[in-house]
Amino acid sequence: MADVEELEVEEIDLEDEEDYSCEVLASDDEVVPVEEEVDVCGMCSQVIEGQYLTALDNKFHPDCFVCVNCRNKIAPGQDFYERNDKPLCVDCHYLLYGYKCKVCDQFIKGQRLCWGDDAFHFQCVKCTSCAKALCETDDLKVINKKDFIHVACC
Repeated sequence: MADVEELEVEEIDLEDEEDYSCEVLASDDEVVPVEEEVDVCGMCSQVIEGQYLTALDNKFHPDCFVCVNCRNKIAPGQDFYERNDKPLCVDCHYLLYGYKCKVCDQFIKGQRLCWGDDAFHFQCVKCTSCAKALCETDDLKVINKKDFIHVACC
């Protein structure tokens, strides 16, 4: 069996030591300091010190993570959309890119029924034959270019 040696822990007194920083020597012996990698905010481009949020493959100061349209803060866990690698709150997304229901004039979140240039909530449109609200899974026909009817009601 090989001899086992006990390891000793040696304390280093840093006050008596010289300060060693990392340097890179160029080919002509010129001293080139090594730059540390720093985190930069994806919104304001300033260095991040302390807490940060990670989203959209970037890091952000918590106060900088705001909707690019209304400038309201987007809190951690809050839903948002991405537009050109920047955050867009849900309300602004629907305001700028959403569809309004032709019947109730409210923004449509989720599935929509489209006919021509118009969009509808399914629950806002009724079958002109049986007067029941339409459902996403219903088989539908359009009659007279404006009336929705269940295929079963034909």
